[in-house]
Amino acid sequence: MSVQVIDDAIPQELYLECVDWLKNLAMLSGWRATGHAPGSFWHRNFVLDGSFKNHYSPEAVSQTLRHQDLMAQDIPLARIGRHVSDKYFGGLEFSRVWVNGQNFGDESAVHRDFEREYDATSRAAIWYPVEVWDENWGGDFAIFNDDGEINGAVTVKPNRLVLMDGNLRHAARPISRFCTKLRISVAFGREVVR
Repeated sequence: MSVQVIDDAIPQELYLECVDWLKNLAMLSGWRATGHAPGSFWHRNFVLDGSFKNHYSPEAVSQTLRHQDLMAQDIPLARIGRHVSDKYFGGLEFSRVWVNGQNFGDESAVHRDFEREYDATSRAAIWYPVEVWDENWGGDFAIFNDDGEINGAVTVKPNRLVLMDGNLRHAARPISRFCTKLRISVAFGREVVR
């Protein structure tokens, strides 16, 4: 698998419930795609317990951010996590689940989600719980090769899921100043999926 795009990935009622839930989610500003990225964006970690080797700062990793703790909650994100785990990760626990938000002026950077030792084994899924998205707003999900060339791109679309090898170089592209909505994505990942 390299990249697979799945539209209407989450059952409609659950998708809409999560869209509403996310409207009230408190996020933190200042998250960076990499430690040396020049820009930042809004973010909230739900699973990042450090169960595998990672490149995150010790402050970001917490034993209170475990898969089983998220899945035990009665919130839409947990129900969606169970669905994504069962359908696309063979029922395995996630080592990472987070929500990202971008407006005009918030910047991502080209990055890999996992350490290079997980190149052949990792998987990531990026889901877009947005109500509407105009293609002119930008924010496309771009995939890069090691020479810095764009190998492919996926447009943001409501209830679209991008399933990929976890260590493809990628970035969310900038958002137009004419965009009237927050670009929200939810990332699910695991270093070893067999």
